Amino acid sequence: MDTEWQVRCEEHRHEISRFLADVERLDESAWLQTSAPGKWCPGQIAEHLVLGYEALLRELAGGVGIRARGTWWQRLLIRWRYLSLMLEERHIPSGVRAVREVRPPDTPRPRPTVVTALREATARFEEELTRAREKGGGHRQLPGAGAPA
Repeated sequence: MDTEWQVRCEEHRHEISRFLADVERLDESAWLQTSAPGKWCPGQIAEHLVLGYEALLRELAGGVGIRARGTWWQRLLIRWRYLSLMLEERHIPSGVRAVREVRPPDTPRPRPTVVTALREATARFEEELTRAREKGGGHRQLPGAGAPA
């Protein structure tokens, strides 16, 4: 396994650990409290992450993670216009709704349930992505926009 891959895996584990530590410090009322109208509460954000990992795992298993939407040229435009913004600048444009497959419920499950689900999903994701990478796969598509060109 190359050094860059090991570094990326360690960074992923570190970021998930930081997120989970923040979530576990919240009191129960904060788990359900939004920062502003129309924004997600911490519980919904955590549910969104669980749903995202589940979509990635379906894709790694050969299924459909997130269904491609729009025509081929719309997907190309989305990829060209927003992918670099989202990945390089770590910014999601305002007003963009999460696609159905990763949109959290209005009321999240209890915090211990979601924390356990997120821990399990991230561990399975790293295992499956490593396995796919060793087989020469593991490439993914931009959610809702299809496979990269």
